[in-house]
Order: sequence, then structure tokens, then C-alpha cells
Amino acid sequence: MTRQFSQPISVSLSAGNLPAAFEWRERIYRVGDIQETWRKIGSWWDGEGETTFFRIRTDKGGIYEIAYDHMKDAWTLESVRD
Repeated sequence: MTRQFSQPISVSLSAGNLPAAFEWRERIYRVGDIQETWRKIGSWWDGEGETTFFRIRTDKGGIYEIAYDHMKDAWTLESVRD
């Protein structure tokens, strides 16, 4: 089951500018591995920019999708898989 959130998070990046950890609901989640990465490019005429998505597995085994909005310079937690 996948639960949708789209909530702001803070993200720590690795030396290669990839997510290394994120904080959500006052808890730190460390990235075990990045399973998939993709980009969505919105309609510039609607004021939408580029967003990069990451499907990650944490070091404790949870699977999360996080997103970086390049235009807003902001991270969000998009979903959690059970």
C-alpha cells in the first residue's frame, strides 16, 4: 500500500549531490540506496518548473519517494510504501 503525503522535508546531500538522509516528522531517515530517479518537467507557461524524484530505501528498509522542486529549491516527501 502506498500512502501519499506531499509534505515538506529537509534533506542532507552526499558529496555527489544525491540524498543521503532526510528529516520528516522530527525523525532522521538515512538513505540505504536509491532505487530509481526520474524527472518531471512542467509547463513553463503555467509557471511550473523541473522536479527530480527519488525512490529510496532507507537503512531500516522503508521505501519512500522524495522530490526536489528546482524552481522553489524545496524538498517534499511524496509517498511512503508499506
